[in-house]
Amino acid sequence: MIWTVEAPPGRIGIMGVPRSAEDIERIVDWDAGMVLSMTTAAEMPITLSQPLSDHGIGWEHLPIPDWRAPPAEVQALWRDVGPRVHAVLDDGKGVIVHCRGGCGRSGMMALRLLVERGEAASKALDRIRKVRPCAVETDAQYSWAAAV
Repeated sequence: MIWTVEAPPGRIGIMGVPRSAEDIERIVDWDAGMVLSMTTAAEMPITLSQPLSDHGIGWEHLPIPDWRAPPAEVQALWRDVGPRVHAVLDDGKGVIVHCRGGCGRSGMMALRLLVERGEAASKALDRIRKVRPCAVETDAQYSWAAAV
């Protein structure tokens, strides 16, 4: 399942880790322009790079340990990746964010994107939790996402 939050003119999809060809097709059918993986390599049951690329979908891997905010090296990556993600959203396309269960890390990244797009953190989190109640699981995740 992909839970959707509007991020005009684009949209953000939240999901658990893709596990099968059917999940890749779900991403394609949702019309994603980019997928952000916040899982560690050990949590990734399938390779996403090639299957997504075959459908013209961009992919970025931002490995964040479960229940955590991004470590320094991922924060450094975000400085380069973030503007590309916003460009996808600005083109009116969808960006899917996923972690293992589609809750903490995914919710954190969805929140960060909305805050970077000018939305107040508390309002954005309320909107996200209307579609995905488990989004953002720790104070550290909220602090990173809201600190723009």
